[in-house]
Amino acid sequence: MAEQPDSQLYSDAESELLRNTLEQLRQEAEEEIKRLSARLGEGDFAPSSQVATATERLALQQEMLLMQQSLDAKEQALDHITEECRRLEDAMEDKHLALEGLRKELDRKEQSLQEAHSEIDRLRQELLEASRAAEQRAAAAPSQPVIVRGGKTPRWLVPTTGLLAVLLTVSAVANFYLMRDRPEAPLPDQNTRVATAPVERPPVSSAPSGPRTESAPEPKPSGPPAVTETTQPPRIHQDRLRDGTPGPAMVVLAGGTFRMGHNSLGGEDFSPARSVKVGPFMMAAHEVTFLEYDRFARATGRELPDDQGWGRGTRPVVGVSWEEARDYTAWLARQTGRRYRLPSEAEWEFAARAGTTTPFWWGQNAESNRTVCFDCGSQWDNRSTAPVMSFPANPFGLYETAGNAMEWVADCYRARYQDAPSDGRALVSGDCANRVARGGAFNKPADSMRAFVRARFAPDAKLNMLGFRVARDPGPTDQDASGRR
Repeated sequence: MAEQPDSQLYSDAESELLRNTLEQLRQEAEEEIKRLSARLGEGDFAPSSQVATATERLALQQEMLLMQQSLDAKEQALDHITEECRRLEDAMEDKHLALEGLRKELDRKEQSLQEAHSEIDRLRQELLEASRAAEQRAAAAPSQPVIVRGGKTPRWLVPTTGLLAVLLTVSAVANFYLMRDRPEAPLPDQNTRVATAPVERPPVSSAPSGPRTESAPEPKPSGPPAVTETTQPPRIHQDRLRDGTPGPAMVVLAGGTFRMGHNSLGGEDFSPARSVKVGPFMMAAHEVTFLEYDRFARATGRELPDDQGWGRGTRPVVGVSWEEARDYTAWLARQTGRRYRLPSEAEWEFAARAGTTTPFWWGQNAESNRTVCFDCGSQWDNRSTAPVMSFPANPFGLYETAGNAMEWVADCYRARYQDAPSDGRALVSGDCANRVARGGAFNKPADSMRAFVRARFAPDAKLNMLGFRVARDPGPTDQDASGRR
């Protein structure tokens, strides 16, 4: 167990001194209240005959009134001191809990370090034993020469070869422990890059449009090429609301089996990786915008969320709770007669990965100006969200699944996917004190927007970096992913 740092000892000493001072003030206030109460009691029972004149009686009444007021003030001060003592005790308890968590984390790291040292010592012992065995074999070997390229093999060559092999093993184990928290590098056949086809840009305004558009769109003039597994553009589906205006642009996804999460020896909540099968569903091409959410808020008499001064329109809506995001999907379902909902965590990761196995859908590293985050190299980094569809879509035709605004999903949070279904459904039973959010944000580092990284918040949390996108179940009259009815 690591010793407590000096700063913690000083902090505990200061807290104890403050607590003792407040306790002394409280005791003094109680004594003063008792003294004033005693004087008031004496004044109440003093015989009226002792007061010679009306002037003296009036003066005595005024003095008693002042004493009563002083008593009330002392009682209020005592209540305030008591409340402050309780607040400080709660703060100290929170601090002790946080320190205890840090202490446990330090113990875990120390244990891992001790295990690494033990493994190195074991390998060192094996190295010594292998060296002795090699020397014994060399001494027992016949002295007749062995022809290698016209000369004799030096006697030291055999033990040196074994020594070199053991040293390489020790180096590999040391690198394993040093690199344990770094993401795995994909195998050459795990990240196949195929030429990009033009990706259809779905509409983001409320202007009328058909449910499906098949005309070839213009390619983006700038930005790095996207990574995709198909030469077919994504199919966009839009339902009509009751007033005839189009609903959100939905990308039709056929589903499939993929590896969800990421294996890590550090115990992060996104490990271990597991196989999940996701059925057909539809996913919004972009995050819900202020324009779309404001229409729902006005229709249901809700307060409009704050845009932080960045502008509304096609920027992703932020500052909405999980409950409000769920209510928006229920309103869409009533307006269209279709089952809109929040995506499950498995569906979200399946759509964000878009058939790739790397941390980001475009590759192993974050790269510059791919999206918006704290250190992504865009003009909006750590300043604000960007309008939706400001960056290239992933191979499935989904925009800004990494960065911009973090997105609520339907699942209750469980560390390390405990009890999570393997069929792509959301985990909604048991303890739902926290809900899952995915995708990173404009003010979060690039590592937080890797496809497998998870976040959690209370369902009523409203943050300036937290929004959502919607999903939809395919109906019996919808076309499937292959275009058949």
